[in-house]
Amino acid sequence: MLRAAATVWGADPSASLDSVAKAAGVGKATLHRYFTSRTELLQAAALDGIAALADALEHAGCFRLDAAPALQAMVDVLVPFGDRLHFLLVCGDLMGDPAVNAAEAEVDARLHRVLDIAVADGLLRADVPRAWRFRAIEALVYAAWTAVAAGELARLDAPALVHSTLLRGLGPPSLAVRGTR
Repeated sequence: MLRAAATVWGADPSASLDSVAKAAGVGKATLHRYFTSRTELLQAAALDGIAALADALEHAGCFRLDAAPALQAMVDVLVPFGDRLHFLLVCGDLMGDPAVNAAEAEVDARLHRVLDIAVADGLLRADVPRAWRFRAIEALVYAAWTAVAAGELARLDAPALVHSTLLRGLGPPSLAVRGTR
């Protein structure tokens, strides 16, 4: 039910609980037996998706690898999570939710550590503000999610495209394209 909710609300943030129940293959009464409100289901889907992302990042070794493979693994994990997490960006219902904010902050802190290591190893530019690096990656991942959903980009091609765009856009000056300094 949680994955169905994430997928349905990612495509249509105003979708009804009926739509979620149909996508989950359950009746509305069954859905209401587990979740008494839209907000409760939204929060549960958000926390489930964020926990699954944290587990996937850990399983991929993002926090144990050297900079280059950690960055690649991070992108390889983040991009396919569009189906599970896109709804968080398009549904405003959870803005300010303390549990969701705390879960996101925990994952974000770990992602920042990967990026900090990439900077320390010279893989990413040190002259770019830390917050900007993070937002740029968020934007690239979001672009991949929406391009895949729109059929503009093959799901399997998306991680490599995000990774190469990240390195060429945030890579050290020695990797910069001629004439763009």
